[in-house]
Amino acid sequence: MSDDAFELFDLKVEVVHRDTSRPMVCRHKEGDYFFLRGGVMEFPQDRPTFGYYAMLAVLPFLMAKQRPTQRCDWMSTDGDIGCTDPNCGAAFRITRLAPKTYRHSEYTKVPLDPM
Repeated sequence: MSDDAFELFDLKVEVVHRDTSRPMVCRHKEGDYFFLRGGVMEFPQDRPTFGYYAMLAVLPFLMAKQRPTQRCDWMSTDGDIGCTDPNCGAAFRITRLAPKTYRHSEYTKVPLDPM
């Protein structure tokens, strides 16, 4: 790896019906998904939207799930985030895919300290 390289996991975020005792009351449907690759969200062409409230549920976790973690860190094992609507049985499953290498210089103009 070059001196300014770092790794991030690609992620898949998918709607699952985790609590079947409660209906899915929001606009998302089981199986809806998007990918996060580096800093870019990719939506499938046949379903190019993802609900605002659903996005609010998962956004705080995405950067942490992208980064390598220790095996015992809960961020390494827990991947289902509940819907923001307490009456909805949906959850959003965040799955780590392959790690990819990125470069500091591709994301910022702030130079690295030459330690």
